Amino acid sequence: MLLRTRIILFVFVTLALVAALLIGVVVLRDEESGQRARDLELERLGAVWRLAVTEAATQVDQDLTRLTADPEVLRALAAGQRGALATRLTALVGGGEALDEINLYGADGALLYAADPSLDALPLLTKPLLDPVLTGRGRVRGVRLLDGGPRGGRTLLTAAAPVFRVGADGNGRVVGVAAAAVDLSAALEGLRAATGGRVFAVGRDGALLDGGGDPLWPVVKSLAAPEARNSLVAPEARESLVTPEARGVQTFAAAGRQYALASLPVADLAGGRAATLLVATDVTATVAEQRLWSLAQGAAVLAVLLAALALLYGYLRRNFAVLDEAVRALQAISQGRSMGYVELPTGNDEIGRIGGAVAVFRGVMRDLERTAGQRDRRLRRQQRFIRRQMETLAVTLEEDARQSLLDELRQIETDAQDSASPQSKGVGDELGLLALGFSRLATRVSTQQVQLTQMVRDLRDALADKRRLISLQQELEIARTMQLSILPQAFPDSAGLDIAARMIPAKEVGGDFYDVFPVGDDRLGLVIADVSGKGIPAAFFMLIARTMLRAVAESGVGPGETLRRVNTLLAAENEQMMFVTVFYAELDTRSGALCFANGGHNPPLRVTAAGAVSVLERSAGIALAVMPDMPFAERRIALAPGDRVILFTDGVTEAFDANGAMYGDDRLAAAVGGPQDAPARTSLDGLLADVARFADGAPQSDDITVLVLRWCGAMGAAAG
Repeated sequence: MLLRTRIILFVFVTLALVAALLIGVVVLRDEESGQRARDLELERLGAVWRLAVTEAATQVDQDLTRLTADPEVLRALAAGQRGALATRLTALVGGGEALDEINLYGADGALLYAADPSLDALPLLTKPLLDPVLTGRGRVRGVRLLDGGPRGGRTLLTAAAPVFRVGADGNGRVVGVAAAAVDLSAALEGLRAATGGRVFAVGRDGALLDGGGDPLWPVVKSLAAPEARNSLVAPEARESLVTPEARGVQTFAAAGRQYALASLPVADLAGGRAATLLVATDVTATVAEQRLWSLAQGAAVLAVLLAALALLYGYLRRNFAVLDEAVRALQAISQGRSMGYVELPTGNDEIGRIGGAVAVFRGVMRDLERTAGQRDRRLRRQQRFIRRQMETLAVTLEEDARQSLLDELRQIETDAQDSASPQSKGVGDELGLLALGFSRLATRVSTQQVQLTQMVRDLRDALADKRRLISLQQELEIARTMQLSILPQAFPDSAGLDIAARMIPAKEVGGDFYDVFPVGDDRLGLVIADVSGKGIPAAFFMLIARTMLRAVAESGVGPGETLRRVNTLLAAENEQMMFVTVFYAELDTRSGALCFANGGHNPPLRVTAAGAVSVLERSAGIALAVMPDMPFAERRIALAPGDRVILFTDGVTEAFDANGAMYGDDRLAAAVGGPQDAPARTSLDGLLADVARFADGAPQSDDITVLVLRWCGAMGAAAG
């Protein structure tokens, strides 16, 4: 094949590759631009959707404001009067409020009113959503999926806000939370108006929520893969289910038009996905314009390629004519034919210069042959020296890196010695291989040095963290020992009285406590309490509450007055907004009369000698440190000989097993019930053992505290 032909083929292949590369770059750029456009479109639709939700939620807020501004509603909500709320709100809602669901919650988070008349009405807000609103720190706006209850399976647009009431001191306080919801279509209409697209809403279960009347819906529905549908759904209902992608944009054709279908997940306020929005936008003109540009680009590249080949062919054809004559002259010289003069085209006299150049080349080749042996020997010595130096440096590397480098060196030697190897064409190639080996060696040494430096730094930081952790663990252990040491371990020695108690903290220190102390000559104070929270803050608050309660109780003012005074003292300096539930009782050691008051704590259990279990009557009172100057009612019972009183915290009833089941009040009653004539310590150990068996190794979620009082009465006195 002639050189001219090879050059043309080479140039053609090169230009074809360049053209393919350019086309590939253009395609990739178009893909990237398309992806950016899709991402921007999703962001735009997301922003428009959030605006539509905000506008619809604003209308819900206005309706809620009109409802909660009613004086009767405020009074009933602050007092927790469910009946009054229901009566008044029924009258107000009947007056034209366009709300699908209305919930009112008390200051304690209890649901006081729901527009749903069923007994198991689903609340609009869960506790994690309700708590920030109760503190007045924010509002709730978003989509809520109600998927249970007789009226469940609905997707609603929900808004909630705290309800404030101005007190006598002129300050507003949160007396509850008002929440309401409207159908999701209120926001969907705003989305349609803002985007001009065709909007469909699909529920989490794949059911169509909105947009079924649009003629485009059957095409959109068919985009869902048949195998992705729920096979457990009845065939007649399965046709209305789709499973769109969580987030993305895809194109499709319908009725001769091109559409871009954007899929936007709608988050549920309680977590997860409540629904998916499908927005179909007509992009027919845009698609046609893109296709036209693609064809124009391809035609331009092809035209440039053909023009370049035509110019190259003409140039080579004209200039290779002289070269052909020179080649024929050189061939004659190489074959030993004497040619004194070669006729070349007019204007060209290169034959003489070519002949002189050939003679010079012949002398240069002889010199090169003489020096080639010396150069090769010198090169071998240099290679051996360099290899020894590289092997010396390789010793400092790790085993894997050292072995890899030595393998590369052996491969370099093999390639340099193999005449058939493409790497052994000359000195430059061999030195290049050695330079490459040096470069890799330097990279490995540098990388290993950086890794070693970082490992030393990490080790130093880890040692410092370990010292701090050990110090903190020692301090927590000291705090745990101190806390347990202040709880009474020995109880009054009386023939008519038997007491046992124990506190098991969930962390190193806990917020539960109990106490037993004399109040006068013939009365004995009994306390069990649970501070909000756990850990160090709860332990400090526990110490303060215990000290105050014991100091006030020893003055002999009675359980109700004791809790009132302690509550006022704690509420006055409670910047951390902590609280403590307390059950305080005073036992008359002569008669067995038990007078008690309850500050928001779990009511104790009374177990008769025959084994009957009952709950002590609740007395009015809230948790301490919540509101000052609150009254606490007292109750009084008479214990019979053999009766036991079980005081406990919610760490007992709210203990969980590995499956998430709760111990509960029924298991507690079963564990302490039944005829028993055993000491209080035996009853205490049996209850704690039953809780431990139920938990079966599951992590303890709260402090566990139990106090068992066994009244022996006349029997104990007679035995003495």
